[in-house]
Amino acid sequence: MGAVSSRLAGLGGGGEENQYNLDHGSSANDLGNPLARGTKRRREVEDDISSCNQELERLLNTPKKKKLFTTSQYIYENLFQAGRDSDVTVVALGRSWNLHKLYLSQSPYFSSMFSGRWSDGCKDSVNINIVDPVITLDALHITLGSLYQDEITVEPGDVIPVLAAASLFTLEGLISQCLVIMDETVNVQTVVKYWEASVQYGCMEMVRTCHDWLAVNLLSHLPDHPARLRDIPPALMSDLVTSPDLFVMQTEFSVYVLLRLWVFLQLHPAWDGEPQEAVLQSHKYFQNLSQANKGQTEYFLEQEEAQPYLPVFRNIRLPHLINHHMDVAMLVSDRIVPDSWMSSTYYARWMTLLRLDSGIDKGPQDLDEETFNRECLRCGRTLNTDGQHMWRWTGFNSGLDLIVTYDSFRLTLKRNIATDHEALTSTHKKRHVSYRVTVVSMNDQKQPIYRETSGIKQASLGKNEMVTMLELDPVMTVFPLLLSFNFCVSTPLITPQMENGEDNVDVEND
Repeated sequence: MGAVSSRLAGLGGGGEENQYNLDHGSSANDLGNPLARGTKRRREVEDDISSCNQELERLLNTPKKKKLFTTSQYIYENLFQAGRDSDVTVVALGRSWNLHKLYLSQSPYFSSMFSGRWSDGCKDSVNINIVDPVITLDALHITLGSLYQDEITVEPGDVIPVLAAASLFTLEGLISQCLVIMDETVNVQTVVKYWEASVQYGCMEMVRTCHDWLAVNLLSHLPDHPARLRDIPPALMSDLVTSPDLFVMQTEFSVYVLLRLWVFLQLHPAWDGEPQEAVLQSHKYFQNLSQANKGQTEYFLEQEEAQPYLPVFRNIRLPHLINHHMDVAMLVSDRIVPDSWMSSTYYARWMTLLRLDSGIDKGPQDLDEETFNRECLRCGRTLNTDGQHMWRWTGFNSGLDLIVTYDSFRLTLKRNIATDHEALTSTHKKRHVSYRVTVVSMNDQKQPIYRETSGIKQASLGKNEMVTMLELDPVMTVFPLLLSFNFCVSTPLITPQMENGEDNVDVEND
């Protein structure tokens, strides 16, 4: 209304001449009298008044929302907080609440109690024995109070205790609200706690959300947070290492290095240092351990303290750890993985190379998804900026020099045959490659906000032939961009039985 009032004041005769243009030959006194103005000026004033009237009409007809003291708020304050007209007292964790059976019966837990099936159901006081240590007094208060109001506020720091209490009383609405909060706040500080709580209380969708977050961030983000990496339990780490969706940064050997770091952190719960120092200390620890056992045949995974980690290391992809001489040297000197695990791996790897060299095997064809997921090499990298990027992964890759190029939101794969490339290279006319590429953009909490995947694809590559692997959405793509690649470049020889130690090798000619 202030703006409207100032416009109307300018139409009077006193003291506002300076608001108008005097260059048209009119005197100040003429401008002070609306009747003395010309037709054009009069029309402008009339339009201004009309505009003011329309604005007044809009303001007068716009509803104004004012929150009143609602019924829900009245119920919560008088019945729950003040306990008026209470007909039952609930006692738990040393505190009592004067409540109402009618409201409590929204919970199947209390509904069953008050139906007469429980001996305490007819009493005026009900004592609840809370055995779950996760449930706190504040969480109980929030959970019981939720039965008296139509909306609640739960802080992320309280969400797990509230989820525990809501699960005890089978309050599906509150459980759903907790899961929404958890989904919005999955990050490096919360993901393991959320995973453990979701497993405990049967929230399987949230279990998958946490698993997916870790599959993307385990190798690219968790090493920068040693304390959070230490928190990952062996069962979860085993699932992650097995997953074909694990975003492996650089090569498969980085998974082994991460597990070595993780075991070191678990064995030294009090260690607190910088991330790079943690990697160095983990290497030194196992080197010193192997020196202390010099002359003995014992490996770390054969020791009693290593028993919780056996399933995890059983799931690493041993054939892909021996593609570079420095990796093999480190694997041997660390003395973590027993020789007995490696003998069948060396045999199968050598047999694969002989078959590729002779032309018996020209690469996989028509692999089913299960076999591809189990046998594929996992590798990847991060692109921090847009532009053209071109790279290859180090190590012997069964005679294939595969070059990946990113340019203009497109990923391509080339089988390179170059005279200046000094590594041993297959010169067969055609080589078959199965691949899958997945890219992810993330927000500040490292939650995926854009994901694109090629699915499992088959390519028959001639010399220096190139194929397009994936086209990205230019609008949705946000940098930095995480890229995950899965490759199968030879027909798998190792069956699941052989992986478990049985000498069962299936050699087929293509």
